[in-house]
Amino acid sequence: MPERTELDLSSYKELLQHGGLQDKEKAMIQELIEQVEELQAENARLRKTLLRVNAANNPRMSTKLKEALYE
Repeated sequence: MPERTELDLSSYKELLQHGGLQDKEKAMIQELIEQVEELQAENARLRKTLLRVNAANNPRMSTKLKEALYE
């Protein structure tokens, strides 16, 4: 199953501008858009942190290989 990392919000933003929605519906959609944008930003930060932690915990080269290269 392919992973979707970003949700295209442009169609929802267009709906807010051109749709015949009531104010309450517009407010709800706007709130959802804002939440999605916040979650996407948080997701990006968490991915970077995870990559950084994994890189720090897993040496790029095994100890035996490193020792053999230094001999």
